[in-house]
Amino acid sequence: MAEAASKDQCTESETKESSEKSDILECAVCLQTCVHPAQLPCGHIFCFLCVKGIANQSKKCAMCRQEIPRDFIEQPNLLEKPQQTEVAEGFDGGYQWFYEGRNGWWQYDERTSRELESSYKKGERTCEFLIAGFLYIVDLENMLQLRRNDPSRRRKIKRDFATIPKKGIAGLRTDESTIDTSTESRNVEGRTEDNVVPITPSNTPQSPTSGRESPRDEQDIQATMERISSLQLNSAINEIDNSVESDQE
Repeated sequence: MAEAASKDQCTESETKESSEKSDILECAVCLQTCVHPAQLPCGHIFCFLCVKGIANQSKKCAMCRQEIPRDFIEQPNLLEKPQQTEVAEGFDGGYQWFYEGRNGWWQYDERTSRELESSYKKGERTCEFLIAGFLYIVDLENMLQLRRNDPSRRRKIKRDFATIPKKGIAGLRTDESTIDTSTESRNVEGRTEDNVVPITPSNTPQSPTSGRESPRDEQDIQATMERISSLQLNSAINEIDNSVESDQE
């Protein structure tokens, strides 16, 4: 009886382990566990950053070669959204790694952050990472990230508290980043840009917007018209005189 019970327990544990392994999604591009798994319309699943690299280069699925929709990177089908625990947790009491973006900072994905932290702790000056299909060199002394095949493509990085304002994680906006993005479209006075009336430069011709900006009275207009007509008459008379003189000659 005891042997049968132990066999049953072993079978259950093996079944549980196999089911857990089957639940782990592996990326066919980086050959690692999927980070922020994204499913394409064709059904294949990759890391979001791996899909981003494919979309920027071949624009086709790495498995079946089906075309990737143009708006997929902006509106990806994520099987697991970035969790708040991933946003809040950090190293050494709450530190995380960030890279500079437009109007804010992005947090590195979990895997890249761990590798950066490991190189940082070892005192390494530089390290290399494959991100979105490109190989990057990270200069930990000057806190810069450079693309290996194009060093001019660079951006600042930093190691800071995980709780600082951020745009999101690895190009994916988190729930807390929506507050910051909603205020980006507002000006200093707090009004949305749609409601702001642009100020016309002083050297730009303007059409009158009211009757008060029209000429003061009709006399000015009549005087102007008379000048124009007199000029036309004078020019006509001169032409006649010239033609008469030419005939006489």
